[in-house]
Amino acid sequence: ESGQQHDRVDRLMSVIGREIGHGENGSYAKFVSDATSDLSDIFISRLASLISMAGKRCLTVLTSTWRHRDQRHRLKRLEDALSKHLPEHAPFAFGAFTPPGDDSSHPRGRLRAIGDFLAGLSSKCYPPTGMRILVLDDFFATAASTWLVDDLDAGSIEGAEEYLRSRLPQSKDFALKIVHTYDSWLTPNGLSVEVGAGLTMEHYCHAAEFLGGGCSFCERPPEEVPQKRSVATKAKKGKVRFAKNCEETPSAPGGKAKATAQAKPRERGRSYSLPWFAKIVN
Repeated sequence: ESGQQHDRVDRLMSVIGREIGHGENGSYAKFVSDATSDLSDIFISRLASLISMAGKRCLTVLTSTWRHRDQRHRLKRLEDALSKHLPEHAPFAFGAFTPPGDDSSHPRGRLRAIGDFLAGLSSKCYPPTGMRILVLDDFFATAASTWLVDDLDAGSIEGAEEYLRSRLPQSKDFALKIVHTYDSWLTPNGLSVEVGAGLTMEHYCHAAEFLGGGCSFCERPPEEVPQKRSVATKAKKGKVRFAKNCEETPSAPGGKAKATAQAKPRERGRSYSLPWFAKIVN
């Protein structure tokens, strides 16, 4: 038991000291969550920036376990925190949630839940062309090579993206991207570490590029991108402004939008989840 405790401490210290790069100028220690809210203000700010980047027609869909009824107090804190960074959306609220189900411990369930939500998108609220879907998720701090869903061995980010595309109505013209907010490495003692890393600058850069945003580290200027309707899942994004004119809102039965937020670092076997805003479908 003392050896296991030593390994846990070794992994945790490795997480705290791991330098991130991509202009981050620090380690994972900078993302420690607030003791009261269980949120990292850095990640909240970056998520809010992506929501703003997606535009007023963005639907933010919450996919994390914070969408469950027994976690509504955490969801409220998350939405309040995003409201402070999104005055144009205040009070901010997720526009939808992925369907309830057994997706609380395995990427298979999470991918299926996102796919079920996408399959239910209504053409009354979404045009047949020009939709963009951004998914932000650590998928329970697991490597993409281990993902299996509906007897499909996704095996990679690209494979998971192909699965989600297969769940959308064939008539829709859309772009889809998964930003896997995950990191892994070996400690000097050879211990394996996997973390749900949150919106580090590298992950933020990939998401911003998909939305046409710039990156100061890459010296990539913002692009002039036509304002397409965006669906953000697994993280929390903006309020649904356009849904008021729809006869049918694309949310799961009894559910709302999906976002991605996590609590303070916690051990799960060999995996740790760092506090970040939330997950978005992105």
